[in-house]
Amino acid sequence: MGNINNPIQFGQMDLTDRVGIEVGIARNDSFKKIGKTIGRHPVTVAREIKENRTKLQGGFPLGNDCKFFRNCHKRQMCGADEDACNVDCKRCKGFNCREHCEAYESAECKKLEKPPYVCNTCPDRKLCKKTRYYYNAKYADAAVKRRRSDSRSGPQASEEDMELINQILKPLVNKGQPLTHIYAEHEKEFPVSLRTLYSYIDAGRLSVRNIDLRRKTGYKPRKKRSGAVTGISKSGVPSV
Repeated sequence: MGNINNPIQFGQMDLTDRVGIEVGIARNDSFKKIGKTIGRHPVTVAREIKENRTKLQGGFPLGNDCKFFRNCHKRQMCGADEDACNVDCKRCKGFNCREHCEAYESAECKKLEKPPYVCNTCPDRKLCKKTRYYYNAKYADAAVKRRRSDSRSGPQASEEDMELINQILKPLVNKGQPLTHIYAEHEKEFPVSLRTLYSYIDAGRLSVRNIDLRRKTGYKPRKKRSGAVTGISKSGVPSV
C-alpha cells in the first residue's frame, strides 16, 4: 500500500488514499502509521474518518437511548398534574425526557469517542444493537463527491420548503397571476429567491410548469440581426 515513509501530501484525498485508510483500520494501525503509509498527517486521517464514516442507527425502544429506559417509570417531569397525565414520560410524544431527567445516561457505545472512531474491527459489531459507524473507502469517496456537487449547485430547498412553495404558487398561478406579482406579494413566505423559483420551474421541480406562466410562454426568443454577425448593414454596405 505504498512506502511507509511517504512524504506528507496536501490537497484533497482521492479513492486511493481512502482505501489506504480502510486497510490501515483493518490492520489496527495507528493514525500515525496510516498517515505515514498514505502521506497524510494523522489529524487529517482522523478528520477524514469522522466526517465520512457511515452511520447505522441503533435499535433503541421508541428512539430513546437512555440506558435506564426499560425500568424507568417517571411521570409528571413536565409539571403536569397527576390527574391530567398518567403516562410515563419516556412514552410522551410531546416531551423529551432525556433533556430534563437528571438520571439520563446514554447507552451509546463509548468506544466511538476514541480512535479509530468506527466499528470496523470491533469483535461485538455483529450482535451490537447500538448505533454503529463503519469506514468504507468507496462510500466515503462517494459521500465527498456528492457534497462537492451539492455545494456547486447551490443550496437546495428541503421537501417541506418545496411543498410550501407549491401550496402558495399553484393556486395563484392558476388564477392567472404573474410570478413576479406573486413573489412581490408573498416574498416573506417564500424560502427562496425569485430567480431560484424560475430555476425550479425550468427544472420541473415544482407542480407549476413554464406553460402555466402566461407571460413567460408569450415571449419569443430574440433574433440576432444578420448585420451584427456578418458585418453587413441593412443597406448592404459592409460596416467599418
